[in-house]
Amino acid sequence: MAERKFRLPKDIPLEEYPKPETYLEEARRLIEAAQQQGLILRVMGPIALHYYFPDYVDLYQRMERLGERVFTDIDYAAYGKHRGKLVGFFQSQGYDYDRRTMMLFGQNRHIYFSERIPMIDVFFDRLDMNHCVDYKGRLEIHPYCVSLTDLLLQKLQIVQINDKDLKDGMLLLLAAPVGDDDRDQINRRYVARIMADDWGFYYTATTNLGRVKAAMAGVAALSDEQRAIISTKADLILRAIEDAPKSGRWKRRAQVGTKKPWYNEVSDWA
Repeated sequence: MAERKFRLPKDIPLEEYPKPETYLEEARRLIEAAQQQGLILRVMGPIALHYYFPDYVDLYQRMERLGERVFTDIDYAAYGKHRGKLVGFFQSQGYDYDRRTMMLFGQNRHIYFSERIPMIDVFFDRLDMNHCVDYKGRLEIHPYCVSLTDLLLQKLQIVQINDKDLKDGMLLLLAAPVGDDDRDQINRRYVARIMADDWGFYYTATTNLGRVKAAMAGVAALSDEQRAIISTKADLILRAIEDAPKSGRWKRRAQVGTKKPWYNEVSDWA
């Protein structure tokens, strides 16, 4: 039997591409199958937004955030202590792993693929991109997804944030309550605590919250009332960030500012 080759989702012809419901069903099935083996997988990205906010999916589509493929992959967060067991788990579910990624990044990231789903990306313990979003002790907050707080942090950490990520931020702020814990809401206290010790993340995140507010005017699908809700919640988070006492580390780095790079460069593995 010929070895299956990994193909990037963008290289797969549309007529061969899985339907959106296939992604949604498979993402949930794998989480439940992993749970039966004592393994924790929590979905991130647009699939998580579909799980959290099914009543907003129509708006999400009208915001022109989702392209003709809708989903490009399934992104999971997992604990590093389960790293070794997940290889066997995914193989038992009919998936191969991308050997190149495993050799280069296997401690932090695995990529799996099958005929059913062309790409599953698993990140261990943290999403370590322009800034680090740490999942240690946080994957039990929701049974299927990373927390709403961590979903927002994933967007706020992007230095070169694009239109799709800005729209994800808009939908999150529109649909999710903002409060002081992680119970089905964005935890502004947790966000503020992260920013109070890391000036670089603070600078990127506060800049991006401003960008989300500015970009709303160009999204015709949003009503004036929805824009007001998004703006109010962004301001609630910004106020919590600014009011939080800053560490000595934060203050020392703030004196340097943007004269030196304040974020990690992210290389494209593909």
